[in-house]
Amino acid sequence: MQSKPQSLKNDIIRHLYKHGQLTIPMLRKLVNYTVPTLCKVVEELLHQQVLVIKGKAASNGGRCAYTYTLNASYAYCIVVCVERFTLRVAIANLNNELITLITSVKIGITTPNDMLKILQRSVRKIINDSKVNRRQIMGISIAIPGLTDKNSGINYNYFGNINRPVSEIFSKMFPYPVLVQHDMDAMTLAEHTIGLGKGIENMLYLYVGGTGIGMGMILNGKLYMGLDGMVGEIGHIPIVDNNKQCHCGKTGCLETEISESALVSKIMESIQGGSSTMLSTYLKNGTYLTLQHILQALHSGDAFTINLFAQISEHLSKVITIMLHLLNPEMIILGGELTAAGQYLLFPIQQHMNRYALPQLLKSCKIVASTMGTHAPLLGNVAFMLEYTLNNNTFFDIGTR
Repeated sequence: MQSKPQSLKNDIIRHLYKHGQLTIPMLRKLVNYTVPTLCKVVEELLHQQVLVIKGKAASNGGRCAYTYTLNASYAYCIVVCVERFTLRVAIANLNNELITLITSVKIGITTPNDMLKILQRSVRKIINDSKVNRRQIMGISIAIPGLTDKNSGINYNYFGNINRPVSEIFSKMFPYPVLVQHDMDAMTLAEHTIGLGKGIENMLYLYVGGTGIGMGMILNGKLYMGLDGMVGEIGHIPIVDNNKQCHCGKTGCLETEISESALVSKIMESIQGGSSTMLSTYLKNGTYLTLQHILQALHSGDAFTINLFAQISEHLSKVITIMLHLLNPEMIILGGELTAAGQYLLFPIQQHMNRYALPQLLKSCKIVASTMGTHAPLLGNVAFMLEYTLNNNTFFDIGTR
C-alpha cells in the first residue's frame, strides 16, 4: 500500500515521463493536490536528484514558473528485443534515449536453452561494456514476439519447451527485475508514450511486417492486454478464402497473404504463370527474393508490384474496418517493414476504407504510418519497466542497492 506522499511522487514521475516537462501549475491540473503540497514534493524530488530544472516557462505577466523534467541519468533500463532471426540489446535512459549502440546478435533457428544463453551473454556484455553505474539499472525489459501468456509468463513460440516463465529463469542470472512482454505491446506503448499516438486516448497500432501481422490497443488511455495478454492476433483472422495453410495450422489467415514468405510465394507463382515483372530478373539470376527486392521494384514503378500492394491493401483495409467499427479509435498507426511501401500501401487502404467503413467513424479516425522505425520495441520496454518499479515501490531504491 502506497502512502499519499509516495503516491504523489509516483504520479509526478509518470506525468513527467509522459509529457517530458511540466511546471507546477501544469502538474496541478493533472493531480488532485494543492500547489504548496506539490512544491514541497517537487523540492524533495529535486533533492533526490530524480528531477532537474529544465528552465523557466514563458510568462504571461505574472511570476515565471520553473519547468521540471526527469533526470535522464537517474535510472537506466536494459532493453532487449527478440526477433525472428536476431536479438537486439541496448541501454536506455529515462528520456527514452538509447545511450549505447544497439548490439545485434544473429540467433537463427535456436533451441530455447541456447536462446537463454545468448540472451544472458548479450546482456552481460552490454552492461560490462557500458559506463553505466550498475546500481542505477532499473531492470531488464524484454520484448518477444509470438504468444506470451501474461499470467503464466510463458512464451509459447520461443520458449514453450522450457515451460517456465522466461522472467523467472532470467532473474536468477541477474540482480535486477526482469520483465517479459509481447513485442506488439512494447511497440504500442512506445507509440503512445513518445510516438505519433502521444496524448491519444484510443488508438490502435497495426504492425505489418515481413514476419507477420499483429495489433496493439490503447483504450481509454491504457494498454489493453486482455485476459491472458494475447490480444491483437489479427494475422490469424481467417479473412481470406484462399485455402492456404498458415504456420499456425489454420487456413485462410490474413498472414497467408501478407508476409514476406507469402509475397515471395505469390510472386514466384505469378512469374511461372507468365506475369511480367522486373522481379523475374532476380529469379533468373538465382537470387533469393526478399522483401527489400520487392520494395525496390515497387518504388521503381514496377506495375506488377504496384498491383500486388493494391491487393494487400484491400485485405488490410477489411481488417482495419472491422477494428474501426468495433473500437472507434481516434488514430490507427501502421508500423512494420511493409509500411516502407509508403503511399503505395496507405493510399489504396484509404480508398478501400472509403468503400467499406461507415463514413461517420472513418472521418474521426486518422490512419498514419509510424515514424519510430525499428526502435519502437526497444523503447516501449522502458515504459514497462518504469511502471513496474513505481507500482512495486522500488523506483526510489535505485542507486542505493
